[in-house]
Amino acid sequence: MRRSLLTVLLALVCSGVGFTPSVYAIDWPFSSREEKPGSKEWWGRHKREAELVPGKGFRVPGFEGWYDGEGRPIDAPVDEIAIGVYGEDTGSKGILPGLDPKNAYNSIKTAVGLGPNEETARQALAEGEALFKEEKYSSAEGPLELAIARWPNSAVCEQAMFLLAECYYFQDQYRAARDAYDDLVYAFPGTRKLDTLVKRQWSIAQYWEAEWEKDQNYTLQPNLLDKTKPTFDIIGQAMKTYDSIRLNDPTGPWADDAIMATANSYFRRNRFFDADENYELLRREYPRSEHQFDAHLLGLQSKLRMYQGPDYDGTPLDDAQKLLKQLRVQFNSQLSSEERDRLRKVEAELQLAVDTRKLNMAQYYDELKEYGAAKIYYAELARDRSEAPVGIQAAERLIALGGLPEKPKVPLQDVIEMFPESRERAAITKLRQISEETRIANEQPVSGDAPITR
Repeated sequence: MRRSLLTVLLALVCSGVGFTPSVYAIDWPFSSREEKPGSKEWWGRHKREAELVPGKGFRVPGFEGWYDGEGRPIDAPVDEIAIGVYGEDTGSKGILPGLDPKNAYNSIKTAVGLGPNEETARQALAEGEALFKEEKYSSAEGPLELAIARWPNSAVCEQAMFLLAECYYFQDQYRAARDAYDDLVYAFPGTRKLDTLVKRQWSIAQYWEAEWEKDQNYTLQPNLLDKTKPTFDIIGQAMKTYDSIRLNDPTGPWADDAIMATANSYFRRNRFFDADENYELLRREYPRSEHQFDAHLLGLQSKLRMYQGPDYDGTPLDDAQKLLKQLRVQFNSQLSSEERDRLRKVEAELQLAVDTRKLNMAQYYDELKEYGAAKIYYAELARDRSEAPVGIQAAERLIALGGLPEKPKVPLQDVIEMFPESRERAAITKLRQISEETRIANEQPVSGDAPITR
């Protein structure tokens, strides 16, 4: 009975008797979405067959009206450029792309008619250029900013960004100009305006450094009125601008000049560690620079001033000696008489510092009665500086230490030897003895064809 009833119901369903098409269980999840243009699912199925009509939008076969790049119905013609930019399927960006403020901002701009538009951008650029040629720099800023916003990542945008930076520069707004030039290089690394841009930044950095030299209180006093200078830290901003020159055009003619200017500024301000770092950068990265000799000589001076005395690390002295050798080899035939005198003076200063350090080390061990270590330093001075006063002094003291023990006697040594050694120390001592015995045995001559054990 149940089987016959089920058969009748299935026949009714298949024939449509007693049922309307809207209640077919197999069709309702799809038919309603298929007949609702503008939804995400609908656009996903029809996007490939959609046809773009410039100035109007997308047209989908079988459906009336026009649609934007995301399949949403539109009532007015859509700009061709807006469709081209926003109609692409860029995929998911980030974990929560819907919460990206940039995406939301771009959507709002497009919704209110401020999206990308080449024609609008070109008109704004033409207006800005005309005002710029008339030297109406303040008035040109607005049109140029509009051109940048309405057609980004284009030749129009590049030209507008450069002219906007120039407007700041010729209005003596140097901080804004420096940042605008940096923005241009960041957006267009291969910009054709690079040479002019770097020259502008060089003049800005030179001006700020000169102003700081006049009044070094700029570091602490805020500048609230003069637009030609930054609000705080004018010398720091000058150094940052030199860095921008080097980073914006690392192979250009101004890059080594910028590094040298940075190093010299640090040197004049007694910041010898920073100066040495920049001199070394110039020597390493720009071997053909015209500043190589000065970078070597002033780098040598920086290392001497980095050295804080015989009680501190002697690495700067070791580095200075290496640098002095490089100077002798690399520039010996190029040195003028004045430069040779400068080099001899620096060499004398370096030698005095090295001798003083060695003598100080010898006297340090001498006072501790570590005569073995003291003799090493005295002997080195007596051998290498035999004619200098420090060498004569070392030789005299070396003779006086002749019969003294290498190391001082430990207090209560006899009492200490009465106590047994710990097992760990005894094991270490035994290992040393075994090693010494093996070495002696290996050094003895072996007769016949007996193998030598290593």
